[in-house]
Amino acid sequence: MIKDYLKEMRLKHWYKAGIVFVAPILAGLLFTDKIAAVFFAFLAFGFIASSIYVINDLMDADKDRLHPKKRNRPIASGKISRNSALLFSSILILLALVFANKSSTEVTYLVGSYFFLMIFYTYYLKNKVIVDAFTISLGFVLRALAGGFAVGVEVTPWLYLGIFSFAMYLAFCKRYTEIKLAGTKHKKTLEEYQEIIHILIAISGAITSVLYSIYAIDKGGLLFWSVPFAYLGGLLHLRETFLGKEVHESITNPEVFFTFLIFVLIVLFSVYL
Repeated sequence: MIKDYLKEMRLKHWYKAGIVFVAPILAGLLFTDKIAAVFFAFLAFGFIASSIYVINDLMDADKDRLHPKKRNRPIASGKISRNSALLFSSILILLALVFANKSSTEVTYLVGSYFFLMIFYTYYLKNKVIVDAFTISLGFVLRALAGGFAVGVEVTPWLYLGIFSFAMYLAFCKRYTEIKLAGTKHKKTLEEYQEIIHILIAISGAITSVLYSIYAIDKGGLLFWSVPFAYLGGLLHLRETFLGKEVHESITNPEVFFTFLIFVLIVLFSVYL
């Protein structure tokens, strides 16, 4: 029973909340006492995202039963009842607000904004081609802003734009994997996406590469040495995407993992040494 609730929380997707650490890390605050507020923000966005996953699964239970992977989700498979799912979602929301409040007032507002944005997405915007990816990307930006507010640093325009475009790229990659694994019948937007998804991935990926390059050069120091590894990581991830793997699956590939590790180490060296 507990295993089913943990599965419903999608803990493997909590890496997305890790975007709250970007601004503090790049500001050189990783090893200061301020990082505790960022950790609370991370937990807040993790729990609020899990609550939205539960609500989304309640909405999509019938459609999920047509998907080769999603039909095994606890709600779609009937392991968690509708009433139990609603109660569980409420508890997750409460936990999110508790941790957000421990971080800062601004983070609490951003967590609330993220929740209502994603609820709007769940009930309406996810059925709008491209707008759905745009909405998901806004959610990433809210997380990044929360990390900045948690420690009192500004998210620069280049970083903000880079995070937004990268999130668009990941959202389009996710749509591609959905089409590849299960066709277009389980989600009505996928038929439209099928015709344009390759160009959307190419455009958003290219924009992300350019924006990160500008940010790294503008930041100065050794950070520009991370740019080639950012390119390599993006291309390796794209290869894994075309094999039908999502981000949390592609990172287990040794080439992707070590490229990401080198990228992170260069970023840390450039900021802290």
